[in-house]
Amino acid sequence: MQYVQFGKTDMKVSRLCLGTMTFSDQLDLDASRSVVDEAIERGVNFIDTAESYKDSEEFLGKILEGRRDKIFLATKVYRQRAGEQHGRNSRENITHSLERSLRLLQTDHVDLYQLHHPDPHTRLDETLDVLDHFVKQGKIRYVGVCNHYAWQMSAMIERAQRFGWDPIVSIQARYNVLDRAIEMETVPMATRYDLAIMAYAPIGSGLLGGKYKRNQPIPAGSRGKEDAKLQKRLTEPKLFDALERLELIAQRNKLTLPQLAILWMLAKPYITTPIIGGSKPEHFRAIYDIADTRLSDADVSEIDTLSAEFIYRPFQNQAMKEGAPLAEQ
Repeated sequence: MQYVQFGKTDMKVSRLCLGTMTFSDQLDLDASRSVVDEAIERGVNFIDTAESYKDSEEFLGKILEGRRDKIFLATKVYRQRAGEQHGRNSRENITHSLERSLRLLQTDHVDLYQLHHPDPHTRLDETLDVLDHFVKQGKIRYVGVCNHYAWQMSAMIERAQRFGWDPIVSIQARYNVLDRAIEMETVPMATRYDLAIMAYAPIGSGLLGGKYKRNQPIPAGSRGKEDAKLQKRLTEPKLFDALERLELIAQRNKLTLPQLAILWMLAKPYITTPIIGGSKPEHFRAIYDIADTRLSDADVSEIDTLSAEFIYRPFQNQAMKEGAPLAEQ
């Protein structure tokens, strides 16, 4: 397993981050424990969860009992825990949510606490102030965001600098061979400010899993049967043009398509860690098998070229372009 510095922090994390969105949803406690056990055995020291991932935090609290110190633990806030009269990123809601997360995770602190989405109903200064308060208390080591536009992160950094609050250190964004929109603004901005980039959906929500074929029915039991966005993408001829070329590169390197997708991402110096997930323990295992493998520069360049048109896509999973309002001057 390779390790890398997490942005400007003192955390040296594994290049692969274990994502736990399927814990308690598709993986029961025993299966989740098995996934975590193997991840740690394979050298993973970074786990990402969220309060909105059903009972994932509670599962992790039980699974990590007695070995919490082996893991850098990240979670997220966004549910309205404090009631509808409070914004999702308000002082009241963050306080309520953080205390709940700490209790479920059976820990006195989280290493990375992330705003899952922008909150257009809470002033940014209020959010930054309460996060800084919990950093100073030691309940949060570092603050990050997910699904934010580059300008929203820049505004957060500017306000934090102005008022001496703890700044954000990372962005978690959707990124894969078939969805490269963050390369337009998020990547240059994160590079300028030395923010860590955590990439979720590295297999493109299953598109890069190898199961979808041109002019063939969507496989039974696949995510494409339920996901309307995925179904729309499966009508694009250019998608299958790219998938078929990627399959050839994978075969040439004796890799599966998901393995190739992960190795392409690991070749990107601006990606700190892809977040790997799955609905079965074996989905994770295949990625660990290639964790120390490296694609040739020629293969990376070929994939860059064939997938270049996927840079110019709408920013996924975030409709709130305005973001949080600033405090009144």
